[in-house]
Amino acid sequence: VVVVQNASVLELKKALRRHIQLRQARQGGVQHLSWKYIWRTYYLTYAGEKLADDRKKLREYGIRNRDEVSFIKKLRK
Repeated sequence: VVVVQNASVLELKKALRRHIQLRQARQGGVQHLSWKYIWRTYYLTYAGEKLADDRKKLREYGIRNRDEVSFIKKLRK
């Protein structure tokens, strides 16, 4: 997924959403995913740190080119 150098976490989430929707459309998979459910149920993480603040810049988390972020399930309260 490609985002600008000074992107925020929210912009990364939007780019992930676009990428996955395009890939699903090409492969003929599930047409609709509930992104509200996904963001409520999973965190994006980088190097074990949750990307919880949507307004924070990726650079503040130390994310650079070709770094990998992953999804981690939120624990129930």
